[in-house]
Amino acid sequence: MAAKKYKAAVLGCAHIAVRSLIPELFNSPRFSLVAVASRDPAKARAVAELYAGVRWGSYDEIIHDRGIDLVYIPLPNSMHHEWIMNALKSGKHVLCEKSLVTEYAQLEGITAFARAQRLLVAENFQFRFHSQHRWVLDALAARKIGEVRVFRSSFGIPPLPAGNIRYSKDLGGGSLLDNGAYPLKALQFMLPGYDFTMKAATLRYGDSGVDISGGIYLDCPEGIVAELAFGMDNFYQCNYEIWGSVGKITANRAFTAPPGFRPRIIFETADGVENMEMPADNHFANMLLHIAECLDGGNFEEEYAQNLRQAAYIKQARELASAPANRP
Repeated sequence: MAAKKYKAAVLGCAHIAVRSLIPELFNSPRFSLVAVASRDPAKARAVAELYAGVRWGSYDEIIHDRGIDLVYIPLPNSMHHEWIMNALKSGKHVLCEKSLVTEYAQLEGITAFARAQRLLVAENFQFRFHSQHRWVLDALAARKIGEVRVFRSSFGIPPLPAGNIRYSKDLGGGSLLDNGAYPLKALQFMLPGYDFTMKAATLRYGDSGVDISGGIYLDCPEGIVAELAFGMDNFYQCNYEIWGSVGKITANRAFTAPPGFRPRIIFETADGVENMEMPADNHFANMLLHIAECLDGGNFEEEYAQNLRQAAYIKQARELASAPANRP
């Protein structure tokens, strides 16, 4: 018996949607892309016409279409809460861009409602479905670097053009929600089972009024420390490093390895350095398969828990960065 195909629609024609998720939804063996919406009807129509059979319309038309199972939301951060709740109230599962919300309390309400309605809310951290990380997780399980001592991760990009939504406070911009979310997620994903406590955080603000870079320090009872850095006024970095008692592993294209790209893992011990080319993979397609499997089984609790942990860390980072001791 063939696996069920779920009907999906896209609420917004952001760059990441047009470049990555819309093509993957259209080609997915587990989803049928049926509609695309935009505040600009001409833009929605132009995107929809690239894909046979895909219609276009307004946000409200898609939300109230009872034939749609899942909505993907790539809108600005400040709009996530409103449209996630609109989708859930219409009985639709949700895949939403990171960061899911701008305030932790919003996610508490979203999660309670989604749980009561038995609906999925997933945050689009597609990198966790790239096979390069499986090699790292297996190496850690085999103790190839001994006891883990330090986790470091950086995700930073050069300045963006003036007017980019990431510089808009009203739209939920800023480097913590955009870039900093990745190292925080990577820490949880690569070192599951450790109870990390955030001890310090700093945010640097630009002329636009949003944070443009920052750093976070965490530790745990097992003695592992985590040092995270991020920004959108930086030389490009997209990595994590796991330093152990007898070795070190570094992934230098940890979050944005596109389909067809073969990322490299650097494995260092006293015996030497191995610069290993990993297989190419498609983390977007893999993520959609994972979401379909969640929908098949109705197993949403792990995604809820991940969402809440992530949002709690972002809340803590803001609080620590704004504490009197950290103010200039």
